[in-house]
Amino acid sequence: MQVNTTKFMLLYAWYSWPNVVLCFLGGFLIDRVFGIRWGTVIFSCFVCIGQVIFALGGVFKAFWLMELGRFVFGIGGESLAVAQNTYAVSWFKGKELNLVFGLQLSMARIGSTVNMNLMGWLYTRIEASLGLPGHMTLGVTLMIGSVTCILSLICALVLAYLDRRAEKILHKEQGKTGDVIKLTDIKDFSLPLWLVFLICVCYYVAVFPFIGLGKVFFIKKFGFSPQSASAINSIVYVISAPMSPVFGLMVDKTGKNVIWVLCAVAATLISHMMLAFTFWNPWIAMCLLGLSYSLLACALWPMVAFVVPEHQLGTAYGFMQSIQNLGLAVISILAGMILDSWGYFLLEVFFIACLSLSLLAVVCLYLVNRARGGNLNYSAKQREELKLSHTE
Repeated sequence: MQVNTTKFMLLYAWYSWPNVVLCFLGGFLIDRVFGIRWGTVIFSCFVCIGQVIFALGGVFKAFWLMELGRFVFGIGGESLAVAQNTYAVSWFKGKELNLVFGLQLSMARIGSTVNMNLMGWLYTRIEASLGLPGHMTLGVTLMIGSVTCILSLICALVLAYLDRRAEKILHKEQGKTGDVIKLTDIKDFSLPLWLVFLICVCYYVAVFPFIGLGKVFFIKKFGFSPQSASAINSIVYVISAPMSPVFGLMVDKTGKNVIWVLCAVAATLISHMMLAFTFWNPWIAMCLLGLSYSLLACALWPMVAFVVPEHQLGTAYGFMQSIQNLGLAVISILAGMILDSWGYFLLEVFFIACLSLSLLAVVCLYLVNRARGGNLNYSAKQREELKLSHTE
């Protein structure tokens, strides 16, 4: 479709833009407007409609239509994740819940892996079988991909039926997010929390845009075939699927969240430096990136609950997701511009700079936290003792 990298990365940005706002509103809409059942169905419909519009953009060779599809898809995507978490909290408790969240993340990563490895193969098969022009082949491929979105909608409808049936039989209430969003709470956020936000943004902007552009990088720099490039690019998600629950359990058992975050950011920085400055087998760097990405998610996100009062948790997590999406939207466009103008080497240097800033923020967090009592870096035993002292 004669799309340069900057325009291609706009497709990632259009997904993130609506979620700069919807991260605050998703929980409110589920709790106060739609309810969990209708909310899940409505957001699933947005995902389906967005994917179909995206595919039609390919069929009609209309890039603006593809951008519109990604925007509509984004409206449903993140809010659907909120609805999914609400169902999980409603149906499962305690240790069961940790396992459920781990399985949710694993399934999401499996889906990403299948998509990255299957869609290129599917495009080639359709092109060989039907002999359509490139843009129509792309549209048909994307339309076939929308079948998974339809399956998601069917699951939402089945869940709504099961939840309603359980409500009648067990006399249980509809699930709620439990998060009350108050923008006025932002003024009360502490310095450690702002540092957590900075770590989050600077880290993820060096991971997701890189994966979005990684396939061509591995083809150009290392001479991989398209299939091999897709395989190595997806290894981050392949590793994340089984390792996320394992690392979650490890962090639960050991504590020391700041140290684990430091290790994760440092390991990710090393992996990007290996990709930028060496011609070593990239499988090593990408496997390291997969492990560190999984570890960071398990250690960073729970820290918010350690520095924010319970009544501000909804606002804190909403704000964290919001600025993450803002960062991803802006950096996705910037990454495309850097790549088009100066190539992959300077793009990698840019990602290294982002990770260096994230690492500096982790060090600052460690020092600030230590000066304030060190609760973010407590061991699991210290946290248990603190919990017991509060209950006595």
